[in-house]
Amino acid sequence: MNIVHRPSDETLAAFAAGQLDEGLAVVVACHIEADQESRRRLQNLEAVQGALLDKIEPVAMRSGPCDPNADVQTGSASDISEAAHETGMPQVLRPYGFGPWRPIGIRIAMRRVDVPGASARVFMLRAGPGIALPHHKHTGVEWTTILAGAYEHEYGRYAAGDFDEADSEHDHTPRVDPVEGCTCIVAMTGSVQLQGWLGRLLQPLVRF
Repeated sequence: MNIVHRPSDETLAAFAAGQLDEGLAVVVACHIEADQESRRRLQNLEAVQGALLDKIEPVAMRSGPCDPNADVQTGSASDISEAAHETGMPQVLRPYGFGPWRPIGIRIAMRRVDVPGASARVFMLRAGPGIALPHHKHTGVEWTTILAGAYEHEYGRYAAGDFDEADSEHDHTPRVDPVEGCTCIVAMTGSVQLQGWLGRLLQPLVRF
């Protein structure tokens, strides 16, 4: 993998501190699993945060649901979708359930990823070679890790392992690689806003 696009320092620091929404964190974790450089950056951030914690006066933890000694149930094997065990699927996705692939356009399909407690919507997107997605922007954030294939838009080319960190300041028109197609995992807050006259016609059909 020749990974070019990585999370910002702010995003990686929030991930290291456990401050991200669970849905956003899952997409970041998929990238980190694929990228040695981001793992190194994360380890450095965790070391700095650990050193800062050493300087804080200890406070007794309250007992109850947040007790670290309490058993945490992550679900039985029957609750975990077999999709997470597919070849090439990131290991970090194993605890989560997956919905079926559903077509949302010509040669485009989506499957839900069930991330309990997440505010962000998490899903996988699969698009055939050469597909051009509508020009759009977002009212929140759209974080994407490419699992296979590639796409490109106004901000660059994103291939397997790359992390695409977009927010409400970005608008783009992704075009899928003409040979490989693209499969990615996405976490999204807010809504998609399609642009242009065609976008306005299609907007009532968009249900991400």
